[in-house]
Amino acid sequence: MGSPGVVLVSKYVTGNSKKFTSYVNYINRDEATRTKTFEKYNVNDLDGYNQYMGNPEKSNGIFTKNKDRLSKKEKDQLKEIFKIAQENDSVMWQDVISFDNKWLEENGLYNSETGWINEGALQKSIRKGMNEVLTKEKMKESAVWSASIHFNTDNIHVHIASVEPYPTKEYGTYMNKSTGEYYQARRGNRKKSTLDNFKSKVANTLLDRDKELAKISQLIHEKIAPKGYKFKPKQPYMKSIYNDIYKQLPSDMRLWKYNNNALNDLRPKIDNLITMHIEKYHKEDFAELDLALKEEMEFRKGVYGNGDIETQRYEDYRKNKHHELYSKMGNALLNEMKEIRQEERGKLATQGKWNPDKNNWEKRNEKMLSNKQIRRLKKALSLDYQSLKNRRKYERLQQEIEYEKGR
Repeated sequence: MGSPGVVLVSKYVTGNSKKFTSYVNYINRDEATRTKTFEKYNVNDLDGYNQYMGNPEKSNGIFTKNKDRLSKKEKDQLKEIFKIAQENDSVMWQDVISFDNKWLEENGLYNSETGWINEGALQKSIRKGMNEVLTKEKMKESAVWSASIHFNTDNIHVHIASVEPYPTKEYGTYMNKSTGEYYQARRGNRKKSTLDNFKSKVANTLLDRDKELAKISQLIHEKIAPKGYKFKPKQPYMKSIYNDIYKQLPSDMRLWKYNNNALNDLRPKIDNLITMHIEKYHKEDFAELDLALKEEMEFRKGVYGNGDIETQRYEDYRKNKHHELYSKMGNALLNEMKEIRQEERGKLATQGKWNPDKNNWEKRNEKMLSNKQIRRLKKALSLDYQSLKNRRKYERLQQEIEYEKGR
């Protein structure tokens, strides 16, 4: 099995955890002290991370979203923010991104003989990755994070901690497996897709693969399936399939979405028509897309390694991009057919043969919101309001920090 170039280990703890307190207490210490006391605040040692990685021998200091280095005063301010987060019972997330030194060296980011490491590139990649995480988890406006690069003989890694000074995460009820007792704590789980995207974003940024990824997006969204794309097949065999699909569509046009379960039986025919259409009009573009996807798979193989689970992960990337293309073309096809259906009904209405109030199946089958749906709506509005209050509190804190900086 090939060694992965990038490994991500993630854990989280609640505000009453000793690990949280330890981390807060050591934020503003000098680097030598912080390095020696790494075990006291590193959440990830709970899963054997330290046994695998070894304790850090050297750290280059804390960096954040906007700062490459923090002064003593800035560390003190960061510590206060983490203390506020703990007092408000925030979750603390700790992520460790580790790199295979050989992989870094092969890609020109590290020199094993001199010990040089492109710290600026690492910091940039972490910033891009954390932006991805916070955006996906809807914490971009509420979270604060800090990170530091650690060096040792086997793997260079980055330790990241993030909190919400004014938490937006709800409480959930959990059971203590040891005692069987139930307790409440803020939810800290993050989606697996978020963490996968985090790692991919870091790796892609490090190797400056924006152009390759942009090429894939351009082939899908601009060359093969641009906005407003029309099918209108001219070939008799494609026309026949086109008309067959049209006749089998449900009368409720709100269901005319490519990924809607209502079209499960019809989707293979839609896919068949799309494949024929691509073969006829976009054969070279699709071949170029598939080549770019295979190259991206090879890149991800280097990032993830080639174990069974990892292989499935980067093969899924190619499948997902194919699905993205077919979804877009499928919806373009269905929108085109929707226009045809609307024109037909318009003509019938002009001839007095179509009465929307009498014949419109969709309108006759609309239902009032259920009590359960109303409760969900009220809950969502309440959460949005609480999130706004938390954001305003945090903005006031940031303004106070900026004021202190200017004094």
